Amino acid sequence: MAEIKLPPFQVEELKGPGLLAALSNWAFKHYKVEGIWKHSTGKGVRVGILDTGRPEHKDIQIAKSIDFSGEGETDGNGHSTWVSGCYKASGGFLGWAPGCEIFTAKVLDNNGEGAWPWMRKGLEWALEERCEIINISAGGEYGGDKIQPILAKLAERGTLVVCAAGNAGNLIIYPASDVSTIAVGAIDKELERAAFSNFGWRMIVMAPGVKLLGCWLDNGYAEATGTSMSAPQVGNLLTLQREIKHEGLKEVVARFSLTCEDMEEEGWDPPTGWGRIKPYKFLGLEEGKKVTPDWFFRFLIFVLLYFFAGAATTVKKLF
Repeated sequence: MAEIKLPPFQVEELKGPGLLAALSNWAFKHYKVEGIWKHSTGKGVRVGILDTGRPEHKDIQIAKSIDFSGEGETDGNGHSTWVSGCYKASGGFLGWAPGCEIFTAKVLDNNGEGAWPWMRKGLEWALEERCEIINISAGGEYGGDKIQPILAKLAERGTLVVCAAGNAGNLIIYPASDVSTIAVGAIDKELERAAFSNFGWRMIVMAPGVKLLGCWLDNGYAEATGTSMSAPQVGNLLTLQREIKHEGLKEVVARFSLTCEDMEEEGWDPPTGWGRIKPYKFLGLEEGKKVTPDWFFRFLIFVLLYFFAGAATTVKKLF
């Protein structure tokens, strides 16, 4: 019996001409992600995807991969392909953070099932490869005795581990419930909490997770639903932010508490955490406007000081 598995999720493969006319999904458009690329693309940030393996998709470039399932590195399920594409896809479908580097560890077999030792090895590998963001869209009953020490070590090193909360409308699965991770729940296209989204005392934030287009097997595309799809939306946001500024788990959670949009009770609550993500606000950007870079202000101050120093010298000569 599998110790960990993918939360039950819905997927519908899409076919036909003109499928990718929009090149992205509704969450990408709603959050105006392309506008963020003026400030960050996640360039150079290493992202570890602990899932069903290495995608073989024309839109996704993988930096490095490894297998802990015994089946080989390739994704034969489709789940890892969807998640990886949400981060990195380009050339057809568009991911949020095209500048990042993707490292995939196959910790689930092609049926979406695995064991805690596989997950532990995947986390240890991600640490060795210096991954700064780790995405885990899977889980099960408590397995802290197997992986809690490595999760704590990753948090100490500043690595952010983003996890799907689960899709049973019940208590958050593990490792999303661990104190060293960021649990993500799902909202629908109306930006309301999805009925299937798990809840609990470790819920941190909510992100889109219903009928989201993404990459799939055989160079295809599919609409998928579940907190598995919500976790990479948040992981992407953290990847974009990591290029701008390095912050650890406590700082990031504090930033969510100040920038998310409340959904139920004011402030934090078990069903929705701190609320819906607000990417521009989280990143300290003004939506729709280009933020003037710090170097410009430093240059302007230099010019003004130079001008006034010159003016003062002229005044002395005159008098």
